[in-house]
Amino acid sequence: MADPHIKSPMDALDHLTVIVYRLGFTLAFPVIALLPWNIGFPIEKLVFLSAVMCASSLHVYSKPFRLLLQFATWIGILCFVFGWTAIGIGGAFITLGGLCYKEYFCFKVPGLQLQPLILMGLWFCMMFDADVAAKILGAISALLFLVTSVYKWRMPRYFDIGDKAKYDV
Repeated sequence: MADPHIKSPMDALDHLTVIVYRLGFTLAFPVIALLPWNIGFPIEKLVFLSAVMCASSLHVYSKPFRLLLQFATWIGILCFVFGWTAIGIGGAFITLGGLCYKEYFCFKVPGLQLQPLILMGLWFCMMFDADVAAKILGAISALLFLVTSVYKWRMPRYFDIGDKAKYDV
């Protein structure tokens, strides 16, 4: 979590996890945009990939929040494996939306703090076949992921790590 005034030493694993985390946000942009369109390709798998990339590499000081965001994706994947894809997507959305909420405090992108609600609305629209609303919410959400990705890639990697001494272990 960003403490831009602190530059903790970073090893190769730190650099890798920051890159994977940022790639997860980058992948979320096209995936969320395409999800409501039912293009015939199993886009849900890419939603899970995006969430796993973010969940496996997130840097959040608070252990309870870190575990909540990670376990939402893992439970979502278990649901997907057992054939409950729609419920599983909800778990991935919890992770992605929660991380967008966290990133709002770093970048103050207008609307980013609403990303969890937008993703929740998208999930409900997809569940209840509200196709037009789902496409609109998917486009808004995707745009927010795109803007967040641009902001993330423009900042130095050590901002993502922050103060290593503050992490709950």
